[in-house]
Amino acid sequence: MSSGQWEPFVDAEPVREHLRQVNAAGMPYRAICERLGLAHESSLQHLMWGRGEYGPGQQVRRETAELVLAYWPSLEDFPDGSRIGATGTRRRIEALAVRGWPRHAVAKRIGMDECNFRKAVKRDRITARLARQVAAVYDALWDQDPLEHGVPLNAVSRVRADAARLGFRSALAWDDDTIDDPAAVPQTDAASAGYTEGDDVVARFLMGESVVLDRAGRREVLAYLMEWTQNTPEEIGARLDMTGESVSRAWERIKREARDEGRKAPWRRVYVPLRDMDLNRDDMRSAA
Repeated sequence: MSSGQWEPFVDAEPVREHLRQVNAAGMPYRAICERLGLAHESSLQHLMWGRGEYGPGQQVRRETAELVLAYWPSLEDFPDGSRIGATGTRRRIEALAVRGWPRHAVAKRIGMDECNFRKAVKRDRITARLARQVAAVYDALWDQDPLEHGVPLNAVSRVRADAARLGFRSALAWDDDTIDDPAAVPQTDAASAGYTEGDDVVARFLMGESVVLDRAGRREVLAYLMEWTQNTPEEIGARLDMTGESVSRAWERIKREARDEGRKAPWRRVYVPLRDMDLNRDDMRSAA
């Protein structure tokens, strides 16, 4: 952007590449349009493929670029039949095994034959429907003792021993917002160090005190830093042991949940240079 002059168009190639990555993750272009509020798949025709004898567009409107670049699909966004990475699903199954939940118990809860279930989750890609089913079971059982749900002691002991031998990570090692991110790493100290107790733990963390945050606390810190500071997602991620991309995804989920609950979605209230800022359509409306 020239000094004091608004430039309505930007280079289309970074936007095009981002769309390719979203599509490669399992999101059809038509579904991307629906999630972004674009009319239909042909809205991307000029950007991605061009029309007639004209190739893909070299420039795209700035607001469209900002909308697209700020988007990465959550697990809930994918159509049921989309084939997506199985990383998050395997992590959830392994975390349940640490707790003592055998795979046949997970398969039974989603109404699937155990043999077919085991084969499915071994693949690099699974259907979004299966991933969501496993996630629902994980959300219900990650903090539940299988012995109190009728799983025999010998089965629980065997599963826990196998999980320890294979180096599986517990649910405490994974953040809900990053468990599906292949680049995310487990918080290996989470289970052993325990969470800091007492009042104002989040405030103490923000003031620089060495405290260990639980999931809710990490989410609260992330939301505060994104809304009220100039820090980039990468800088915030460095404080929370997350990638910048994971921070951006978590921020989008926080805003989406607020809208789904009928609340006003948070937005970045402190000026951030455009090149460091991920804006979407709701951000721009709120800022206006």
